[in-house]
Amino acid sequence: MSSVFPRLSSRFPQNLHMKSMSSPISPTSSAVLVPLPWADHDDCNRSWAHVDPETVDAILRHDLPAAELYKLDTRRILESQWHIIDLQDSTVSFRSVPSAGEIYQTLDSLLIPLNIYFSILSVHALSAGQPIFLPTYFFQYINHLVKISSQYQWDAVLLYHFAFFARRCSEMLGGDYKGWARIDIDLMEELLIQHRKMPEAPRITRRK
Repeated sequence: MSSVFPRLSSRFPQNLHMKSMSSPISPTSSAVLVPLPWADHDDCNRSWAHVDPETVDAILRHDLPAAELYKLDTRRILESQWHIIDLQDSTVSFRSVPSAGEIYQTLDSLLIPLNIYFSILSVHALSAGQPIFLPTYFFQYINHLVKISSQYQWDAVLLYHFAFFARRCSEMLGGDYKGWARIDIDLMEELLIQHRKMPEAPRITRRK
């Protein structure tokens, strides 16, 4: 990992409990989504059957920190037990919790659980009366992440995502999902612009 993450993250916590970076908004009566019974919907069950019910509830309350998206990734599901005590040779030890920069080292480590997050939000929010084009907001944000990850250093992109995610959660508490489709210029200027990737030097091929 590069040294960008430590420099940028001095203002933000690096642990897995990063909460909203925006001013808190009191939830409206319809903003917090109600868990729906999906026993008869196999497609939905298969999509997030691996996700702990408490994590789903946190998503529906718009209270899941961005740094805890790993809990939705089947590849890392056992790592949600970092806080469990290890008993080895009668010795008690606590598992150390890695930093967010260590967990999300690549774009796919973020996009895979983020897609599950958006799936859960979409199904429940649409059932609660959100407009049918709600998922397009999420698609636009995923496209935005892919684009900026190719233009800026990954550690800076990750911090931008954390801050962007926190702002959107605050807005969703007020019933507003449109922010996912917007590009946050203020955050880009603060966290991304100065960390643009250097262009790769062209390869020189020698003629035989």
